[in-house]
Amino acid sequence: MARKPLQARSILSTTRMLDAAELIFAEGGDNALTVEAVVKRAETSVGNFYGRFGDRDGLLQAMHDRFLERLGVAGQAAVSLSGREKTLGRAINVFIKQAFATFHEHRNSARFFILHRSLDQGMRAQGIQANAMLAGMFTTLVLGYSNEITHNCPKIAADVAYRLTFAAVMQQVMFDNHEVSGVSIANRTLVREVTHCLVTYLKSPTKTA
Repeated sequence: MARKPLQARSILSTTRMLDAAELIFAEGGDNALTVEAVVKRAETSVGNFYGRFGDRDGLLQAMHDRFLERLGVAGQAAVSLSGREKTLGRAINVFIKQAFATFHEHRNSARFFILHRSLDQGMRAQGIQANAMLAGMFTTLVLGYSNEITHNCPKIAADVAYRLTFAAVMQQVMFDNHEVSGVSIANRTLVREVTHCLVTYLKSPTKTA
């Protein structure tokens, strides 16, 4: 942002513009997300907009920063909640359930930055850093149940388990339920079955060729 808000009134105004931008994108896509549309929806002035964000790119950066901040907070909450479970299976189940819920809540933002800003090297670098942070959280969670893991290399297995979880979450972001395989499946069922796959993998010793 061109100028970070410090006073309560400025913070409220900035939040209102960011909220407006997210709604505009959800309704009309990237082309609808103009400075004029945000100013009108947020009931603010052009001067206020440029004072906060500098330009449209500044707005997009602020939207991206807020999206990643939300993911970080949600990731920490998911790990905290999952880590209270007594078994590996229950911990992974809770984590995946929380991940699905978080990305469903922020699906429009996730889609926007994946589809429309993937070539922005700065945002891409931030996204990669966020992925690594979430992977580290998940790996720490899984290795906390190392007494249940029988895979020959628990660290590699935990990383692969995260990659599979990440793939399942991205399916939720990019496609509607029936678009993935032509068959709709309830989220509760999908979470249960993905959990079963991951736990089975983590508890299966690798075989040498």
